[in-house]
Amino acid sequence: MEKNEIFETAIRELTEATISKRKETLNDSEQQLYAEVMALSSQAREIVKTLPADQQKILTDYFQKTNLIADHECQHLYVQGAKDCVELLKKLGVL
Repeated sequence: MEKNEIFETAIRELTEATISKRKETLNDSEQQLYAEVMALSSQAREIVKTLPADQQKILTDYFQKTNLIADHECQHLYVQGAKDCVELLKKLGVL
């Protein structure tokens, strides 16, 4: 495994662990939002099933690629946050 793959794996695991921990401490309105998204997701899947195969593929591809982009953006933000933290600590003279 190359260095970049190791970093990506570490970032993914840290991100997933943080999200899991966050979900344990959601307030009521956040829990409601997650529940609504789950219900809408289920409804969306049922709607997609009623479409012709070519339209199903378009929507499925769209949702998958949108989620992939969001995942990549989250990884980028995680790394950028770490870089920003190091830069701030350096400017404060801590590092």
